[in-house]
Amino acid sequence: MPRPQDIIHFVEDRTGHPLNEDEAITFGPRHAELTGVTVTWMIDPDSIAAAVAAGHNCIVHHEALCFPYPFFTPGRERHYLSWQTNMQRLALLAEHNITTIRMHGSLDELYIFDAFAAQLGLDDPIADDGTGRYPWHRVFASPAATFGELIEHVKAAVAMPMLRTSHHDLDRPVERVGLPWGGLGLFVNIPYVQGLIDLGVDTLICGETDNYGFRFPVELGIAVVETSHEVSEVRGLQQFAEVIGPALSIDARFADTRCVWRIQ
Repeated sequence: MPRPQDIIHFVEDRTGHPLNEDEAITFGPRHAELTGVTVTWMIDPDSIAAAVAAGHNCIVHHEALCFPYPFFTPGRERHYLSWQTNMQRLALLAEHNITTIRMHGSLDELYIFDAFAAQLGLDDPIADDGTGRYPWHRVFASPAATFGELIEHVKAAVAMPMLRTSHHDLDRPVERVGLPWGGLGLFVNIPYVQGLIDLGVDTLICGETDNYGFRFPVELGIAVVETSHEVSEVRGLQQFAEVIGPALSIDARFADTRCVWRIQ
């Protein structure tokens, strides 16, 4: 039977490089024989329950296992492990003897970016940074002629009835679209957005952004559409689940993580 390291080898073989620094086995038995794999965006009680119901003892997760993100965590203090949200997750994983593996940028590279672009109907890029290296800075021709039409196009593509957007005229022409998927539209990742600005985008379709993330491009007249972090990434994770099962001859299923907020 496959083991956690077999999943890691599968991903490393396809990216052509070792896992990134933030990717690893994050919890549980490292050498367990796997009964099945659940792939999910973020580990929470629902995704753990889905794994247990499927008889799986491994979860591949895209986002960090615990709050806060590791690079926000002081090197010596580990008090965050006493936070109730984290304790609940870890207790459930321990109770069910589940091994967890974080796959972040490697799955962005292999599946997630391309899946989100395809979901939005964005085909071959019309410009890129020329490096060919992940994370890619790519510009696409807009699938709609105006900002208002683009908003409706994105709503339909991601099945969201409402989206947060910048204050631009709905009849504003749109031609060159950049795609800060996941959390790359957040202010902490603003260098990525600057790379798209350098390529001449006039509109950004983000996964998740924030106030500063909006203001940075808007000050230059660049329009912004926000979907959500998870919505922009789950298609690619679902593709990974569909591939890893047959590759390892194991039952693999995707457990969806729906958008956590709604507009009323």
